[in-house]
Amino acid sequence: MEKMVNHNRSFPEGLAVEFYFDQETEEKVFAFREALYRQGISRIQGLLNDKPHISLGVLPKNNSEKLIKLTEEFSQSIDSFQIQLNAVGVFPTPENVFFLIPIPNRKLLSIHARFHRLLKKERLPVSDYYLPGKWVPHCTLEFNLPDEDLSRAILLSKAQFKPITGTIKQIGVVAFRPIEYLAHFDL
Repeated sequence: MEKMVNHNRSFPEGLAVEFYFDQETEEKVFAFREALYRQGISRIQGLLNDKPHISLGVLPKNNSEKLIKLTEEFSQSIDSFQIQLNAVGVFPTPENVFFLIPIPNRKLLSIHARFHRLLKKERLPVSDYYLPGKWVPHCTLEFNLPDEDLSRAILLSKAQFKPITGTIKQIGVVAFRPIEYLAHFDL
């Protein structure tokens, strides 16, 4: 039985620049997450109209037009590339974030570093968690899970998760909470 949790927490607001997968990869991520829900893991992220992604940076919710323009220009310097979601992980924070971990290949790390050089040049502040050398690339499956759900999700993943290989096809800018897709650009 699926649980829906409402923590009545105020969620932070901001902007994020995100990489998006090809449709087949996206469907595999959704299928894995849905399998967890069917086995009783709380649905929170799954209620937010989210799209599986890897965030390159999170910024304050101002200057969205400047960030969209910068992201569009940056997208023209990137080609689509292969990615493999190879493991599950947890951030040791009160939010109990449960995620898939992409293999941090040279291409992904290089693109991330170049993007952050542009953000710095444009004086756009970014959350420290996303800075080069501190960033943990991840594809969030759920967050704000009760402790017992987080433990169960890990155990279920050990038995059910299989690596997912796919392609990064787009980059986009979103505003969040609630999620609002502001722009996306094909690679």
